[in-house]
Amino acid sequence: MDQHIGDLVVTDVTITSRQVTGVTHVKPGGSLIASGGLSGGLKIDAGANAVVSGEIGRNVHNDGNLVLSGTIKGRILGGGTVVKSPGATVSGDDRPLYSE
Repeated sequence: MDQHIGDLVVTDVTITSRQVTGVTHVKPGGSLIASGGLSGGLKIDAGANAVVSGEIGRNVHNDGNLVLSGTIKGRILGGGTVVKSPGATVSGDDRPLYSE
């Protein structure tokens, strides 16, 4: 997928390698593989999965499953499962989701 301007809703398997400018929302049953930037933040519902090796520019609301080997400029919120690689970074700054 090339650059996606605005919010992106994921309902099945979606692979992004470029920038998403709005909020990326992974719905139940959806799976996201992101190597590009998610500048508006990431919301993962229960029953959804995300594998991120790129940069997330805002907070992550995780009620599903997140595998992170990239960078989060915000915080991780929610009670979902998080698996981080040794090179993954989370700044911990509060950067709320941004929708275009």
